[in-house]
Amino acid sequence: MKAKWFIRGMGTGIVLTALILCMAYRSNRNDGSVIKEAKELGMVFPENETGDIARPEKDQAEQLAKDQEKEKKEQEQEKQKPASGAAVSQKNEKDQEAKDKLDKSSKDISQGSKYQEGKKSFVVRSGLLSSSVAREMEEAGIIDDADAFDDYIEKNGYGKQLRSGKYKIPDGADYETIAKIITRQN
Repeated sequence: MKAKWFIRGMGTGIVLTALILCMAYRSNRNDGSVIKEAKELGMVFPENETGDIARPEKDQAEQLAKDQEKEKKEQEQEKQKPASGAAVSQKNEKDQEAKDKLDKSSKDISQGSKYQEGKKSFVVRSGLLSSSVAREMEEAGIIDDADAFDDYIEKNGYGKQLRSGKYKIPDGADYETIAKIITRQN
């Protein structure tokens, strides 16, 4: 009988001690202290956590156009300001160099987008059924009718052959072409 009460008392003590330690530990830990410790251990935090590794070419082209407009406005403002001769020549040289770099990168982007012109990117995720793939393709604007495309895939035996991955689908491609692309039969 005494052993039974001893074990109950010891178990209760262990549970209470665990609860007290959990509450004490939680009150001392907040996000700031965790981040501080992580930085001390060498963890590097990204400045922009968008989850997007690389922006699509369209976004890059839009950003480039905005940058060009901003630079033109700055150049117009600088032209309106009077400046000394030496400072103006140095500034003009730097502006010209920046403009040349900008023009070169603009050409690079436009060449890359011409290569991708007429194609849409589409990702087939692992484990999706053909009906889900068809629905996502319809939402992406690759096909017009998800049900008809799903029926085509199933009737022609492509349903079990879908391969996950990122694909470039030509604009206006027929169902057969699309099915061969996403099953890697080209």
